[in-house]
Amino acid sequence: MGRLWAFWARATGFLTRSRRDREFEEELASHLEMHIEDNLRSGMTPAEARRAALLKLGGVEQTKELYRDRQGLPMVDTLFRDVRRGSA
Repeated sequence: MGRLWAFWARATGFLTRSRRDREFEEELASHLEMHIEDNLRSGMTPAEARRAALLKLGGVEQTKELYRDRQGLPMVDTLFRDVRRGSA
């Protein structure tokens, strides 16, 4: 039953993906800004503060991809991405 529930949660999550992605991006941006502000308070220049914050988060795009892979149905997501890129 647990596997069926996990599949159902992922499948329904697939339908609300754009909203979840947007919310996650906003949250990630908020965390980035907090790290930048902390770095600025510690005496870094704005460029140094941003770079250090990005390094601390471990790469924004990689984090987004990891999140998407864990939330959806990876095979279906990959198929739709491939179809979209192929038709562009």
